[in-house]
Amino acid sequence: MEWIILILWLSIINGGLGGQYVLNWMANQPKYTGGDKVDISAGVMTWWREISKLLWAVIAVIIELIRGKKVKYLWPGYLSLSTIIFCAFTGVIENIGFFYLPRNYSPHIFAPYVNVYLAFLPFFGKMMFNAPIRKEHWIGISLVIAGLATPHIPWLLGIAQDNHNALDLNAIIWILIINGCLLSQQVLNNKTVQTALPGVGPNALVLWREIWKMIFISAAILVMPIIGNMMNANMPARVKAEKFETRVLSKVDESKKEYLLNYYTKSDNNYVLKSEVSEKEEVKIKEIIKATEYHQFFSLFDGSIIPNNWLPILFVIAAGLTGYIYSFGFFKLSKFAAHFWVPYTNVWLALLPFIMLLFGKEVTGYQIAGAVVVTAGLMIGVMDHRRNKVEEIAKKNSL
Repeated sequence: MEWIILILWLSIINGGLGGQYVLNWMANQPKYTGGDKVDISAGVMTWWREISKLLWAVIAVIIELIRGKKVKYLWPGYLSLSTIIFCAFTGVIENIGFFYLPRNYSPHIFAPYVNVYLAFLPFFGKMMFNAPIRKEHWIGISLVIAGLATPHIPWLLGIAQDNHNALDLNAIIWILIINGCLLSQQVLNNKTVQTALPGVGPNALVLWREIWKMIFISAAILVMPIIGNMMNANMPARVKAEKFETRVLSKVDESKKEYLLNYYTKSDNNYVLKSEVSEKEEVKIKEIIKATEYHQFFSLFDGSIIPNNWLPILFVIAAGLTGYIYSFGFFKLSKFAAHFWVPYTNVWLALLPFIMLLFGKEVTGYQIAGAVVVTAGLMIGVMDHRRNKVEEIAKKNSL
């Protein structure tokens, strides 16, 4: 029975995760949002995604209460809540990254790398829950890593001069951050369920996490632009010429370029801001540079939560629904040690190259081969299920 429950929820989670990646990507493509440049920041998209998930969680909890569930079963306890708050914080960071990456890369290129953390799950499962590490886990992990490397083979062997699967530094940094966030969440999801008070179900846990996510992302959208303005993040006093020309001048029209060059003078390899700039001129300079997303950190939180174009937000709201579904599923399965089931929540990765072919993206044979190898790695871990019963983690007292 345990394996039937696992397979059912893994199928639902895979659908939710795969759908979310595609919807996040579509929200950032002008082709699907009316043709204009998508000028909604990753932070604002995250805000709308989380409010969408919160709404779905509230609806689910209301239905439970109508059906007779007692209100006291909505409170998880302070210990469980502390893990929820931490996961909410890392979840907001992770989601900002998931909206940043699709602006520059197709999901089938970057998505496999955000799951490298799976290689470490058996160690954490053994350390925190004394869950056994089977040889099948090691074989599966090895195949997943080999599958991730497969798309790079032509470049590594010198067959191709350019590595079209290569990611820039910002993407690599975001992938490392996302891996850390996901790893901590998968481990702490177990602790959340393990320490929750008796009778507290997945919907209540999702609700609390979404409440705290909304607190964190709302605070970030409110505070970060203020900090950026105080630091003159979008009006540098001195900036490298190549950086200024690439990130700013190449992205503005001639009139704005001419305006900026009235205040920035090129000196050797730098552009230097004039010493005397009026308050009115300062505001306009900052507006022009901010529109180019010059400062790659503070630009993540720019913009109003009420966008000019609502089409990207509709995709984000749909992604929020899929996010609620898989979040519920994660809490549903978190009574089991994470490395028993989390690797198999990524079967959708194997299908992603074929899905992106339907959207007209260029997909290479090596990318498809990599997907097949990753699929083999994800599947081999359950080949001995008849000899390994999945057991629930023991509950611990909460406060």
